[in-house]
Amino acid sequence: MKGVKGILLMAGRAERFHDPIPKQFHLLQGKKIYLWTLEQFTSSQLFEEVILVTSSDRVEEIQNEVGDTARVIPGGRTRQESSYRGLIACNPSTEIVVIHDGVRPFVSKRILEENIEGARAHGAVDTCIPSADTLVHAPNKKKISSIPLRSEYLRGQTPQSFSYPLILQAHEKTQMTHATDDCQLMLEMGKEVYIVEGEEENLKITTRQDLLLAEAKLSLTSV
Repeated sequence: MKGVKGILLMAGRAERFHDPIPKQFHLLQGKKIYLWTLEQFTSSQLFEEVILVTSSDRVEEIQNEVGDTARVIPGGRTRQESSYRGLIACNPSTEIVVIHDGVRPFVSKRILEENIEGARAHGAVDTCIPSADTLVHAPNKKKISSIPLRSEYLRGQTPQSFSYPLILQAHEKTQMTHATDDCQLMLEMGKEVYIVEGEEENLKITTRQDLLLAEAKLSLTSV
């Protein structure tokens, strides 16, 4: 789709995975996790180009793996910096950017389509799902200070999608240096962020247990 770029963030070191190999490069049914995610983007035929943002020491390796299906660029020291590098790698004719975690391999075409439509209509959207668990506010992690109304809170997933000029402006104007979320920068700039309904299946592989769940999901799908 002309003017629509996908950005997959995969420069993380995966401290929570407790493995020297970052989680995005672990195998899921014999194929690296990030390749599953890339396939969801490319097979949707919704994107003019997909940009992979990875650690500088893996750029050549990954470009060789993906060939001409995506462009690979080096990321930064933080998620915020990597996201910005992905943005400035887009050409000026870009209209919409869809920013996604490289370790969410089950994002559906419906979510991608609604992100693009929402970004065109509103300028900024986030993919969210309800929480099945009670949420508690415990600033010091030792005792609960309050229990907010669960129905008013959602769990943020990715993708997060934006008007390209708008999110580029948010990155260039921000006072933040370690934002873990691009929507934070939009809110900081005073822009509204609308919601696209996510899916429980849009799993982020953060721990080894998540990897086992992903394996089980693929096994059930192939039955």
